[in-house]
Amino acid sequence: MACKKCSNKWSLAGVASVILVCAIGLVLGYMMLGVSQPGCKEDAVCRPDADMLDYLLSLGQISQRDGLLVTWYHAANSQKDMRAALEMCVLILTEEAGPRWQSQGDGLGLQCTPHPFLVHFANTLEQWLDAVWGPSSLGIKLDFKSIKAVGPSLDLLRRLTDAGKVRRPVWINADILKGPNVPISIQVNATQFLALVQEKYPEATLSPGWTTLYLPLFPKSTYTRAMIEKMQELVGALPQRVTFPVRAVMVRAAWPHFSWLLGQSDRYSLTLWQGVSDPVSVDDLLYIRDNCANHQIYYDLFEPVLSQFKQLAMNATRKRSYYSGGSLIPLLQLPGGDALSVEWQVPDIRGNATAATVQLSGKEGMILLNVSLQEPGAGDAVPVVYASGDSALALESCLLQLATHPGRWGVHLLIAEPSALRPALAMLAHLSNLSLLSLPVWVEATVSHGSFAVPGYVPGKELLTAVAEVFPHVTVALGWPEEVLDSGYEEQLLTDMLELSKGLWQPVSFQLQSGPLGRSKAGVVARLLAASPRATVTVQHSPWAGNYTSVREGLLAARAVDKTRVYYVLPQSYLEDLLADVGRN
Repeated sequence: MACKKCSNKWSLAGVASVILVCAIGLVLGYMMLGVSQPGCKEDAVCRPDADMLDYLLSLGQISQRDGLLVTWYHAANSQKDMRAALEMCVLILTEEAGPRWQSQGDGLGLQCTPHPFLVHFANTLEQWLDAVWGPSSLGIKLDFKSIKAVGPSLDLLRRLTDAGKVRRPVWINADILKGPNVPISIQVNATQFLALVQEKYPEATLSPGWTTLYLPLFPKSTYTRAMIEKMQELVGALPQRVTFPVRAVMVRAAWPHFSWLLGQSDRYSLTLWQGVSDPVSVDDLLYIRDNCANHQIYYDLFEPVLSQFKQLAMNATRKRSYYSGGSLIPLLQLPGGDALSVEWQVPDIRGNATAATVQLSGKEGMILLNVSLQEPGAGDAVPVVYASGDSALALESCLLQLATHPGRWGVHLLIAEPSALRPALAMLAHLSNLSLLSLPVWVEATVSHGSFAVPGYVPGKELLTAVAEVFPHVTVALGWPEEVLDSGYEEQLLTDMLELSKGLWQPVSFQLQSGPLGRSKAGVVARLLAASPRATVTVQHSPWAGNYTSVREGLLAARAVDKTRVYYVLPQSYLEDLLADVGRN
């Protein structure tokens, strides 16, 4: 993010006298400037490595863990303002002389100017921090513009921390990768920056970003998949919390990539920032909020966009819009919530052909659609949904009806025959292009691959190729043929399925049958979940495969592995029995 008011910040590269450190204070709501806040008393959150929301919640400054409740103060340029909410203090750097450090006893001096260089005043970094520590409970963020300032600044933070003065979260920010529309490399050296933080101040929350430039002539230019994956390569193995500063006006168009990034670790969040002239859309902000847990996004935005967004975001009755390739969180499952709370149901299709209607019970859940092609001779082959008996409805009509159905729903497409795969994906792509597919979509197929190669099923690689080519914005649900499961999920079956799904960009849910699972060695569910941070397991059972008692052990064993990432597609009576067992245990 760096300094969000510098919309064309890449152009500053030629100004040798600029760049180094920004600092940001975060506080709640409309707190009066200069008013002291109660001291932090909970050791677990009164520390530089604490979660910012937990810290503010412990102080009573926010009512829940929601990044929208955090207020960012900008461009304070007096001692009084600093004590309440100082931000945007830019360190002067000259190429000839290097950073303008001043001797302050055993402290470190920095010459600072408030953004955007309108009023000048001098402070040492230590004085600045003292102003923040003393009368306020502000969290702070240091934004580095040059690698030369990182080491000395972190050394100062270390001394202050060791002296017991830093009892609040600290964020350390730098743009370390080249981002959208930036033609030259002005980013801080990523390797050096991350190494210095690990060496000198590993307690901090990392805030690594991309240099960006918004060009009105190219409004759709955005972060690429390669940019996001490169960032994950840099920080994925680090231990710190990480909040990625991202330019708000560019995030919606790149949401599939950021959805993937947030799914890589529960340590991750995004900080959406707005350039002073960026035309940020409130609808885009609502879409982003709908597709995340509230604690995963901070909003550093200007008025009037911020107030307009807050008013709509807090409206509990507004219609939500969901990314088809996203997880079931937060639509059907609370963050960290029990996956057993998500229910699957087969809809009742009444009538036939164009007059058929979809009937649902309840107000939320995953809708299981059995997808095949029209019978030969019925015209052009189109994907249709079959329910009980001979009732059928075109997949397009079914999805359009579901889009207007009250409640909160996701769709689970079961591809019943290989020839229906690409037509079904094409229909999903068509509706998505028309903005008529705003709910999570799973595409399931029993696949043939390696040790479970069985004729008549979709070849595994063909499934993944079709998804990538036709419509990649889905969760891929992979199942094994029943013919190979007599002895349960044996080692080679797991190895080949994991090899097939390795590197899959989409979320994957491995479909397990409860009977064979009960005959398998321990560790099947754990091994599948370890394949990816976004991997889930769905345990299915049909009444003809045995009564509840015969599969009870396998169901409970799966649940014991993970309560948040193991789903259950069970008959209602079986689900009730499982819930009763869970309650007793």
